[in-house]
Amino acid sequence: MSDLRALNDAFGELERRADVVTAGLPPDVPARSKSRLVPLAVAAAVIAGLATATALLVPDGPATQQGVAAQGTTTTVAPTTTTTAKTPPGTPGELAERFKAILGGTATFTVTESGPGAYRNTVPPPPPNVPRQTDVPLGKGEPLGAALVGQLTAGGVTGGYDLVVYPGADPTQPAQCDVGSPDCATRTLPDGSTLATDRTQLEGGGVTHLAHLIRADGLSITIHVSNRQNPKGMGGLTADQPPLTVEQLVEIVTSDRW
Repeated sequence: MSDLRALNDAFGELERRADVVTAGLPPDVPARSKSRLVPLAVAAAVIAGLATATALLVPDGPATQQGVAAQGTTTTVAPTTTTTAKTPPGTPGELAERFKAILGGTATFTVTESGPGAYRNTVPPPPPNVPRQTDVPLGKGEPLGAALVGQLTAGGVTGGYDLVVYPGADPTQPAQCDVGSPDCATRTLPDGSTLATDRTQLEGGGVTHLAHLIRADGLSITIHVSNRQNPKGMGGLTADQPPLTVEQLVEIVTSDRW
């Protein structure tokens, strides 16, 4: 109540001073009315100005609206630009479309088999002091990413290929070549991704080229290309060399279109 009384007294004093200042105005302009119009007009202009400023600061709707701070000041936040990361292909169809876009006009491919790229198994930890059983089947779990198998043609040369892409790999574990490969080369790229490449001589003739990338965000991309009908060595020879070189495979797995 004392605050209301003090506020009323302040307005009274303001009106009294305004009457004194405007005592010389013409008789047809009431001094008290004039003194009240000025502050109300200023307040209206301030409110309109704040509303306009707020509208300009909020082009995207209420979720990003900037508030009006205390004591008549406005808070301005500089606009930011965000880049939406690409979603990894989650189905064979999406993977085929992405692969086609990355290859451009350098190669064509067919798909004879497809499926998930990997499975995520969630196994609860064993109770304390109880040995973990390793012979219990885990099941397939949650499918991740996608995989394609088929024939790829580039420069008139055809060979078998497989492509596996899935998210959720451990980026602290480096990319690897196939088990037992003696010529595997691995390195870390400037962005923190790890890359493994290989040329594997197949039993019975033929060669398979490999590139495996694990990105810093956990996306794993693996591609094999061979001059056999199947990149793992099955089927007959289709050419003297695979349709794509190891260097070309590196360009594919490191593409920014994934």
